[in-house]
Amino acid sequence: MLTKEGCGERLARFREELARQGIGFAVVSNYRNVYYLSGHLREVELPQFLVLGPSGKTFLITDAPPAETTTDETVAYEAYSLDWPISFRGIAQKAVEALKSVLRGIPPVHRIGVEKDRLSALFGAVVSGHSPQAEQVDLGPAFYRMRKRKSPDEIQLIVGCVKAIEAGYAVARAAIHPGATELDVFKEMHGEIVRHAGYNLKFEADFACGLRAINGGGTPLRSEILAGDLFIIDIYPSFHGYYGDLCRTFAASSPTDLQMKAWEIARDALRIAEEMIRPGIRARDVWKELRDHIDSYEFVRGSFNHHAGHGLGLDPQEPPWMIPGSDHVFEAGDVIAVEPGCYAEALQGGVRLECDYVVRENGLENLSSFRLEF
Repeated sequence: MLTKEGCGERLARFREELARQGIGFAVVSNYRNVYYLSGHLREVELPQFLVLGPSGKTFLITDAPPAETTTDETVAYEAYSLDWPISFRGIAQKAVEALKSVLRGIPPVHRIGVEKDRLSALFGAVVSGHSPQAEQVDLGPAFYRMRKRKSPDEIQLIVGCVKAIEAGYAVARAAIHPGATELDVFKEMHGEIVRHAGYNLKFEADFACGLRAINGGGTPLRSEILAGDLFIIDIYPSFHGYYGDLCRTFAASSPTDLQMKAWEIARDALRIAEEMIRPGIRARDVWKELRDHIDSYEFVRGSFNHHAGHGLGLDPQEPPWMIPGSDHVFEAGDVIAVEPGCYAEALQGGVRLECDYVVRENGLENLSSFRLEF
């Protein structure tokens, strides 16, 4: 989990941002950002709030009080009772009353900070009713700026996620063979990842084998693995709230010369990115360099039709984006996934390789060590 010290440092930076914008009080409603500042993680569809009052006092509103948090006061609402039927409507009303009780102790202000894309109409009405004349300032841009540069405790959780993914890849080779199915491989890998993580972590992944991988990934199916298939496996679970994201490609049988050449193209693209990415480099320039490299080979020309990578953190994909229209610039402290790929029917699928890195002042620190080879 995030450390209390790390959350305290981020909370202090967030208070400075509120003061800079002249915001009287803030209501944080995205559970990821509540966790980011308070250390309290609830990956559930139940309302979670962090209220920062004008005096600097902080209130955590949750259905499950934490053992430890950076906030000054916790207000818990009831999410289950024998006296009323379970429904989201009923639970939300309990959370509304908790939010009202906190806001009653805060005087009206001229500017309120809210997450406009994460505040439902029900709770938005409560905030608006507190200070009807107040301007509501969207906190989303401030959070994206803050979250781009990762703190040491955040990086440590991403490393933990990467190690859990690598444990899954360690059993993949034995599970992948002609006659097995995508679901068979998923079952073996998922079990090992959960075992390594030590709890039933939130798990997302692409398991696309053979020709199915050419036009994207997807959930594992009962599709049978055929001799000659290339099996792209792209895994991005959430480990105590933070995502890692690794992709490897496995050959179902002895790879052909053409498949080996495609692997070399993807590997070299990864190396180009590793050499190129530094603080101050534009993300779109990296995408173009990788696209030009892959397009220089006729048999896979035009097949690299996805992003070259993205940031990692509380979301599986976040800034900086390595896409043609990106205006993001790499900074020290960014945690990124780089994932070049090339695809063709002649390959019986494609090759995509992905590693996770921290951007440091002098280059990239690779967080993943699992082999890239088939």
